[in-house]
Amino acid sequence: MEKLMTAAEYLSHSYELPKKFPELPLADEKFITAWSAKENFAVLEFLSKEFELPTRKFDWKNISALKIEFKQTLGGRLPIISTANHDDFCQMVALLTAREEKKYPLTVNAFTIPCRAEKIYRHRVILLNAAPYSNISAEKLSLTAEDWLEKSYMIRLRHESAHYETLRLLGGMKNHALDEILADCLGQIAAFGEFSANKQRIFFGLEKGGVKCDGRLNFYCQKVLPDELPKIYSAVDEYLEEVEQITKNALNEFEAFKILASRAIKA
Repeated sequence: MEKLMTAAEYLSHSYELPKKFPELPLADEKFITAWSAKENFAVLEFLSKEFELPTRKFDWKNISALKIEFKQTLGGRLPIISTANHDDFCQMVALLTAREEKKYPLTVNAFTIPCRAEKIYRHRVILLNAAPYSNISAEKLSLTAEDWLEKSYMIRLRHESAHYETLRLLGGMKNHALDEILADCLGQIAAFGEFSANKQRIFFGLEKGGVKCDGRLNFYCQKVLPDELPKIYSAVDEYLEEVEQITKNALNEFEAFKILASRAIKA
């Protein structure tokens, strides 16, 4: 059984920046050539014929909404598979990873998936589901339902791209509060033009002041000792205000990316 961490151990995570970054964006990974000629093809037909994945064993709810497109990131292009039903999203995760289907919380509608099925092994795909981000209602953000769905897609796409960028540029990606704040920060900027600490508290289900949390942040703290969680909540709450200032003062998005990736959340 894996040992659970203290808050201090958990919050020590950050990335070491290279002395010099290569020319950006990076060249596409080799597996992209297996996908790039297939944009706008029927998703299930493509996955079945090109990679021999067992698509028929799943009970797809909204096949017509499935689509493939591509996203240019700083780490190179990635294929993106979009769904419009949470069950289809969970099934697509199972299909691409060759694992039994798992029901993810309604707050989880995006992954950068390392594919594990035999014919698609080591490929990496962004999977996005069309749903309100973090399962937050449009009313809570004073937006129309249509506008919020559009912004939710923008946040998720930039969020998952950021994970891929830390992987290729910095050598890793984690389901960790630091990585999630970095990715959500860039997602907020893509959708709203700026980062808001208060919006991030809403997305995380974090009460202002860090007193308690009943939302998505808990999903990333599963390896922390339960008694230590309040320390995480408090540290993240304070850090969000710092992130807001960092993004306001940064010269550009990439500078903000580097600052946020290289600084651990203060315990």
